[in-house]
Amino acid sequence: MITDMAYQLNQVIRESEEYARYQRSLSALKAHPELYHTMNVFRRRNYDLQSWEDGVNRYNELNSLGLEFENVLKEPLVSDFLVAEQVFSRAMQQMYEIVAQDLELDYDYIE
Repeated sequence: MITDMAYQLNQVIRESEEYARYQRSLSALKAHPELYHTMNVFRRRNYDLQSWEDGVNRYNELNSLGLEFENVLKEPLVSDFLVAEQVFSRAMQQMYEIVAQDLELDYDYIE
């Protein structure tokens, strides 16, 4: 029963406008391999900076990264993709939160 509903949810997500926009913008960007590669260098470095969990504020590093890749980030194909990715990611995050809402699992063994 749960897996059947999960397949249905997957279908709804694949048919959503958010996912369609994400896929369209990704395809358009991949048609420009050099731009796509450079954007992915930015994404990877941005991800690395934001993933550090040492309590240090990375504002200066993130700001410098943005300035370093300013020309790439201003490209319409890149900005369209990054916005579409963010919108879709937020929708997925909201979906995950709703699915898990009011579900209680025993994690006492972790402590």
